[in-house]
Amino acid sequence: MAASLFIRKVKVLRSVACLALAAAFGAGAAEKKEPPQDIYYLIELLESPDVQERRSTAQTLGVMGFDVATPALVAALDDNDAKVQLLAAEALGRIGDKRAVEPLIEKLPYAEANVRRFILGALGKIGDERALAPLMEALANESEGDVRASAAYGLGELGNAAATDALIAALGDDYEWVRYEACGALRKLKAYGARAALSRVAASDEYEQVRKAAAKALEVISGD
Repeated sequence: MAASLFIRKVKVLRSVACLALAAAFGAGAAEKKEPPQDIYYLIELLESPDVQERRSTAQTLGVMGFDVATPALVAALDDNDAKVQLLAAEALGRIGDKRAVEPLIEKLPYAEANVRRFILGALGKIGDERALAPLMEALANESEGDVRASAAYGLGELGNAAATDALIAALGDDYEWVRYEACGALRKLKAYGARAALSRVAASDEYEQVRKAAAKALEVISGD
């Protein structure tokens, strides 16, 4: 019995790996309408006692992109392993199912800093307006620089112009990667009102990558 279960698991994971690679490179995306039956076995692996198996499963489900996995990935936000939590958050962002928005927001205050980064990125990618307030709150008040940077990135992905002033303010953040992500977000928003602030950053920021990001944002905004 154990041997047959092992063989089944190997076969399933092989087929899933092929599907994941196809999804990652866009192969057969047009034909992929219904989830394969094997995905339900894969979803069960999110409850495996093997933490490495849970991690790889969460990652693979995100690459596959089927929203049938959403409830299980939401449950995995409470896994006792932080890496599983962040991979589940990342997967939910890739899937884009709006059912995940409220659970992600609810998890945010209680998660470790690294998990908060992935939650904020996922909220931006899902693109639901309920994410605007927590993203702006994190950008303004989060103590960890990398988490603020993820909030800026998430606001760019969300694409709501209401974040423009907050992102302009973030161009003065002490942490360079917050400024860098704020430039990218303002570029995505094509925020015409940010030109003066971006010009100052492009001319005088101490970090080259931030100056380049500001210049690129100005080029995109001015090109409209």
